[in-house]
Amino acid sequence: MAETVILRRAYWVLWFAVTMLTGILSGFLVSHSIMLGRYFTWLIASGNSQVFVDTFSIFREATRANVHYNLVLWISFVLGIAWTPICFIARKTRVVAVVAGLSTLWVGSVFFASNFASAEQAVTTGTASEAVRQFFISWNLPMHASFAAFYSICFFLLLLSGFKEGRKEGRMECRRAPA
Repeated sequence: MAETVILRRAYWVLWFAVTMLTGILSGFLVSHSIMLGRYFTWLIASGNSQVFVDTFSIFREATRANVHYNLVLWISFVLGIAWTPICFIARKTRVVAVVAGLSTLWVGSVFFASNFASAEQAVTTGTASEAVRQFFISWNLPMHASFAAFYSICFFLLLLSGFKEGRKEGRMECRRAPA
């Protein structure tokens, strides 16, 4: 009985954290797709890439914004990896755990496997060739918009699964309650 209570609590604490972080990442990427990513693409496409190189690296160094962003990604990644096996052990929301709970794993895999991560690094540091800049320009918005859509769908799935599981547990509690 105690193991069941601990497992249920772990499930719900991790579900909450994964859901919250997935919503935050969805917001980050929606914002990037609507504004910041378009600005980056415009700067490079309009021939102003030196402005980007000269200012973005200083901005990142001064604010450590990339460290904060990466911290959210890493925490989401670790919590998703912790939550997924708990879902399998508890036999709850296994498909949602693999898809949405591991959303940062899937997005990161695409980001790095596509070589977009290295292209982004080269563009931001001013070491990109013209071919790499063109690759960045052509893929920056579609890639980030698809990530935004994926995270948004995952956020919705997590909310829906939490609502469904909460209702199930509520019904079970009502059945166990003494008359």
